[in-house]
Amino acid sequence: MLKKMMAGTVLAAAVAALGASAAMAGAGEKVDRQGISFEIPEEIRNLVTVEDGADEDTIVAVYETASVDAAKALGREDEGAGFIFSISTLPEARVKELRCGDMSGMEVFAEDDDVFYVFNHPTDVRFVRESYDYDGIEEDESAWTKINEWADQEVRQEILANNPELDEDFYTNTYLDMLLARAAYEEGTEYELRSVEFGADPLDPATLDDNDYIEDLAEDFTYEELSDAKAPDGEYYVLAFKEGEDEVMYHFFKDPDSMNLIREVRTVGDEEMETFYQANPKDADDMDRTTTEIVGKWCAAIANGEEDD
Repeated sequence: MLKKMMAGTVLAAAVAALGASAAMAGAGEKVDRQGISFEIPEEIRNLVTVEDGADEDTIVAVYETASVDAAKALGREDEGAGFIFSISTLPEARVKELRCGDMSGMEVFAEDDDVFYVFNHPTDVRFVRESYDYDGIEEDESAWTKINEWADQEVRQEILANNPELDEDFYTNTYLDMLLARAAYEEGTEYELRSVEFGADPLDPATLDDNDYIEDLAEDFTYEELSDAKAPDGEYYVLAFKEGEDEVMYHFFKDPDSMNLIREVRTVGDEEMETFYQANPKDADDMDRTTTEIVGKWCAAIANGEEDD
């Protein structure tokens, strides 16, 4: 299994990001919880409240203070008003379990000795006021936007820069990511491989005693959904999943210029939907690695009765 991006690359990128925002982060307030530290910029430090984690997994949480106060006045203290983000830690087994479903609002960003650091954020707007018709609402909304931009663009990079023992690790959260994680980690997931190169019959991955191929696809790449891609001519390998009565197929193209382009064909009832993904290797030292190469070797190993190595 390939290691994730080199720590030096991570820190260089983090320092560059911090340098770009130095003016904002000037004389801010340093937050340090359980060895995880970051700085709240001066211009927003009086607008947010920092709390210790409310459960054993959460290290720290940040809220917009005015929304918290407004929610209290409205009797809505239990609805997460003003929530900006939290940082939590999870064991590897739990992360694998979560990746088999929708991880909306959760983004893994670092790892240390099989403990994963997660940036949690709301998936809806938590901006709350007792009334939304008052002088100053535009300034409040602008400040809310600035707080969220800081949280999204700077906090994780600063934690990585301040904690060199952490290795950057990250996953995307596409439908493809979810199915690859299920194939790798969820027992009973139904899937098969197909390739005209090895005959008309499907190839059963279960014939391999070990299967690093699916873990390579799940762990060593991120997947970016594309809006304007087109399928190249020529052959492709197929990785097919059963989703109830429906089927989801992924085409891994053999065209030399498209070997990290993946087409998803999802059949729901009588309707066929098509989505394209770009696979991006995580390891900065192995950017020429392709998903097509991995699937091709996987198919050959099954067809030839080889053991996975």
